[in-house]
This record gives sequence, C-alpha cells and structure tokens, in this order.
Amino acid sequence: MKKIGQIANWAAAGAYVLAAKIIQFPGILAEREPRFVSDETVTPAIGNCYAIVVKYHLIGITSDFLDLLATLRRQHVNAIVVCNGDLRPDELVTLRAFAHRILVRNNIGRDFGAYRAATLHLASEELRPERMIYLNDSVIYIAGPGLDSMIKALLQSDYDAVGTYENHEFAHHMGSYAFSVAGKVFADAQIRRFWREYRPYDIRPHAIRKGELGFSQCLERCGYRVDVIYSADKLALRLDKMSISELVATLRYVPYGALRGYDLGPLLKGAQRTGQMLAGNPKSKRRGEKRGKDSAILEQESRTPTISEFGRFSAETKARLAEAEKNASVAIQIKQETLVNHMIGTIINGSQIHFGFGLFHRVMDSPLVKRDLLIRGILLEHDCARILEHLTPPRREPIMRELLNRGRAVNVRGMRRFKLRNGLI
Repeated sequence: MKKIGQIANWAAAGAYVLAAKIIQFPGILAEREPRFVSDETVTPAIGNCYAIVVKYHLIGITSDFLDLLATLRRQHVNAIVVCNGDLRPDELVTLRAFAHRILVRNNIGRDFGAYRAATLHLASEELRPERMIYLNDSVIYIAGPGLDSMIKALLQSDYDAVGTYENHEFAHHMGSYAFSVAGKVFADAQIRRFWREYRPYDIRPHAIRKGELGFSQCLERCGYRVDVIYSADKLALRLDKMSISELVATLRYVPYGALRGYDLGPLLKGAQRTGQMLAGNPKSKRRGEKRGKDSAILEQESRTPTISEFGRFSAETKARLAEAEKNASVAIQIKQETLVNHMIGTIINGSQIHFGFGLFHRVMDSPLVKRDLLIRGILLEHDCARILEHLTPPRREPIMRELLNRGRAVNVRGMRRFKLRNGLI
C-alpha cells in the first residue's frame, strides 16, 4: 500500500510539472529573445569585472542586498542588477546609488531565467568581461570580512569557474546563488549555446536539473576547471586542526538530530592520566616499589614532572612515559578524526549550503544564509539563533526575522504540503 502511495505521488508530481510547462510554454517562446521592460546605465563602468545580481521584486531592497552591492563596488565590480518584476520608484532610487546598471524584466524563469536573459543581452552587446559573477537574493548576505573574502575569491581565482557551494544530491553541481566564470567561459560558444537553449520555466525542479546541474555539466563537457570556495574537504581540514574540546563546542552548529542515536561518549573521554598509565601491575610488589617514587611524582595532582624531576627518573620510567605520551597522542588524534568524519558525514551528501550552514559559517566565515532554512525543516529557530549568536543584534535580528517570517512546515495541508514534499517550491 505504501508503494502504491509513492507511485501515485510521483505520478501527481509529474502531472503537475507537465501542466505547469504547458501553461508557461507561450511565455517561454516569447522569451526566446530576452526582453526587458527597462535598461538604465546609472554610472560608468570601473574596470572590467562585472556581476549579474538578480533581485526578486517581492522581497524588496533589503539591507543585506545593499551590503552586497557596496562590497562589489569596493572591489571595483560593476553590479548589473536584474529586477524580476517592477520595483517601487523609491526602491529604484536606492538602487541607483549602488548599481552600475539596472535591468527590469518580467519574472520569467526565476533566478536562472534572469541569468540567462542578462547573459545573452550582454553578449549581444559584445561585452567582454575579465570575470563575470552571478549572484541572486535567494540567500542573505552577511556583511563583513567573510563577504569581502568571498567576493575576492570569486574574482581572483585561477579556476575557470568558481562556485561557493556544491551539491551531490542528484549529481555533482555547484549552486547557482553565487558563482563566477572567467571571461573566456563567458565568451565560449558552447556556453552561449547552453544559455540560448535553456528554457526558463518557473518550476523549481526544472531550474535545478536543467539549470544548475545542466550548467555544471556543460562546464565539464567543455573541459573547464571548477573550484568551490566552501567545500567539505576544506572544512574538514579546518576541523582537523581543532582540539577535542573545540570540536565538541562546534557540534552546536550541526543540524539538530544529525548525530541523534550516535554514541559520542567514547570519543569525548579524555586520555588516562599519565601517572595511571605508569601504575603497572599491582600484583608485582617489587615492580611497584621500583617505580613507586617516580609514580608518586606523576600522580601528585596529576601534574607534569619538572625538568629536574624528569632527569632523576629511571631509564625504564622515561621509556614508559615516552610510550604512554605517544599512545595518548595517537588515541586523541583518532578521536578527533573520527568525530570530524561524523560531522562531515552529516552534510556531505545533500545540499551543503543547507545542512552545513552552521559549520561553514562558524568555521570558515561563510557569509551566505539560505532564506528557506526553516521552511524546509532543515534547522529550527534555536539552531539558527545559536549559529548567529556572535553577530551584533542589528545584524542578527533582521536575518532571524526573515527566516521566521517564512514560517516552518508544521501541519501544512493541501497543495502547499504536496509542493513542499515534492520540492516544487
């Protein structure tokens, strides 16, 4: 019966996608050649690095979006803001103070549709950027050194394409919310063909599979080298350098329940005291007497012997102490690496920007916060508050309010539940 229900759900989701494509198809045909309601160049270009920055009109001009534009300007990146839908006049006035150029279009095809339209439009004008950055407002940008470092990494990489995060959920691909390509990639005929042939349906699974995944596969077919700034391997190297106590503290930033059912006790126990490791066999009175003086020094308040005391130890005690310290060091290293492996295991096989948000933000200072963390049930309010607790209230509270206002999937019914369960929104 359960299998029948799964098949019925799969069929219903497929029917929904097909119906949505049929309804949207006339608009897709009309968008074959990108159309814009307006195109305004606000300030002259500075340098030859550009960014296509997508803004959804219903989200509005938020402070974090202006922080992003200000960061781009400081690093001499010409921000081309692509508005999906009409903004209010006062919002356009605000944008003009930060943007190089403002393009307004109908909201066709979500963020990837806006990327496509702007890319083809700029290519038709024969723009030849040194580097092109793609950014959208599906994420919240936290201003500060982390955001500065991220933009710099997107600009200065030796790789042909650079993503901020990657995903292994369907097949390996980089996320589309923030990435960059070199000038030769932007001008490549095969890459242009991808953008021309992409159909910008306003359907989330289509945008992921044909957009994000399709673009990553196109880069691979063209032989371009791709790097990722916040990758699991780089995170693991940072975690490997932490002590056991630091790793335990970092567990607070792992998604709730990710380590549920796993016994951390054996990993968190400290190494035995050196004096206890030297205690020897209590049945051997003679052996105990021989090491008694040395052991007494070591066991006194579990302290480390002074240099003069160590010099008076017997050769056997020195050798045993060296072996004990070596064994203790290896044991601690194994515990650390085992704990790191389990932490990385909680994030590596899905959307890493979602499941790894806490670790990447607190360990690698990633400035990106996905707006749908709560609504998708990946984290709860207290998880996000704990991760962002180091920020000042003026920074933290707007982010928390944005996450909270989108709600959580609690007792969702009807079509909304169907869409959430099938990843349609």
